[in-house]
Parts: sequence; C-alpha cells; structure tokens
Amino acid sequence: MKLWREREDDSEVARTLRRLSHANRLLGLHKEGVQQAEEALEIYERLNDTFGQAHSLRDLAWSLYDDHRLDAAEEVTLQSIDLLPERVDQSLVCQRQHLLGLIHSSKGEVEKAVNHFEAALRIASSFDWHGAQFWDHYSLAELFSNQGRFSDSHAHVERAKLHAVNNMYHMGRVMHLQAEFWCKQRRFRDARSEALCAVDAYEKVGATRYLEICRNFIRDVEEEMEEPTTSREPDFDGELLDTVPLPTYINLLF
Repeated sequence: MKLWREREDDSEVARTLRRLSHANRLLGLHKEGVQQAEEALEIYERLNDTFGQAHSLRDLAWSLYDDHRLDAAEEVTLQSIDLLPERVDQSLVCQRQHLLGLIHSSKGEVEKAVNHFEAALRIASSFDWHGAQFWDHYSLAELFSNQGRFSDSHAHVERAKLHAVNNMYHMGRVMHLQAEFWCKQRRFRDARSEALCAVDAYEKVGATRYLEICRNFIRDVEEEMEEPTTSREPDFDGELLDTVPLPTYINLLF
C-alpha cells in the first residue's frame, strides 16, 4: 500500500484496499473491511472505473453482511446491479444473487432467499462452476434445515457433496451441516458419525477454526446421547415433529 501511494498509482491503491478488505473480512474484522472497501470505491469513482466500482460494491456488501448490517448490505448489492450489464461478468451476477439469498435468509424471508439462491444456481450451472454450485446447494440445505424441512435439506446436501468431491474443505463443511440437522432430528448416532467425518476432513486441510467448532459439537451430541431417551412420533414425512434447536455455527464464505 505504501509503495503504490508513493508512486501515486491510484488504481493499484484501490486494488490493494480491496484485497485488504477481503482479508479483514476473513479475519472477522468487518468494520475494517467496510472502511477499506469504501475507500477503494471512492478511488474507483474518481477514476470513473465502473468495473472497479462494481467489485468494490460487492466487497463492501459482503463486509456489511458479515457485520450483520443487512439492510445496508442489500442496498449496496442492489446498487451494484446497475453498474455493469449482466453479460460483462456473470460471476459477479452469480455472487450478487447468492449474497441476496443470504441476506433474505438472515431476515427470515424464505421465499425471496430461495429465489435468489436458485437464480445463482442457474448461472453457476450454466458455466459449470462447481464452487459456486456447492455454496448455492449448501445455503439452500441450511435454509431448509432451519425451517425444519429436512427432506429438502437432505436433497441439497447430497447435491452439494457432488460438487465437493475434489475439495476436502467443502466436504467437511457439508458433512458438518448434515450432522447438525441429524442432531435436530435427534438422530444422535448419525450426527456423531457424520461430524467425525467432518473432523477428519478439517484435519486434512488444517481448518483449525471449524475443527474446534466441530469437536465442541461432537461433545454436545455425546452429552445428548447420554441423556434418557423419550419416544417421539414422526410426522407424515417421517421427520420428527419435536426438534432440538441448535445454534448455527456455519459462517459462509463465498
């Protein structure tokens, strides 16, 4: 950053700010990420660089979303849509749709969230982007699981796994998610087994953050397994009417 500022290369300064914004977002320093994305945006506006503005708005929207400023994140995402025609950068359009899905999901607006995730999935599928397809199916699985729609959630988990075959981190995340909704259905043995597989995947890629989260989850499941069981009646889908609400540990990165 110091070097580019000394050279008075504003374009590279803005690009570096965007990278810093992304890094701070991954570190959980969301306010710093917001500030750097805003500074990058100001530079691109001064340079009249619409492509840079669009990507800075995307970075800003993600940081705002992670900072739980949902209305602001939605406003910024919608603002970026008018900057570039869709044919210019379909990957950017795909990410916008996915982020809007996450925002509406966090607001409890299920139908809108599903529509945006499915729109993102259509774009990702047309270009065979496995990473994007993975996160779209993952997000839909998480959304349906939170709604108690476990059959729908399981279907998207299985599809997500198809796009995670060559990515051990992705496989760990989706197995972790499946373990959580097995637990919500009080299928504790299945939950523990799936979570142990997730731990193995996290260990292989050195995902220490999620490794610790998953190990804590397993301890919670094992404590539940030691509690006396009670009989429960399944509903018409074979899913449990009475579920145990658990905190959602998953922090999506896209």
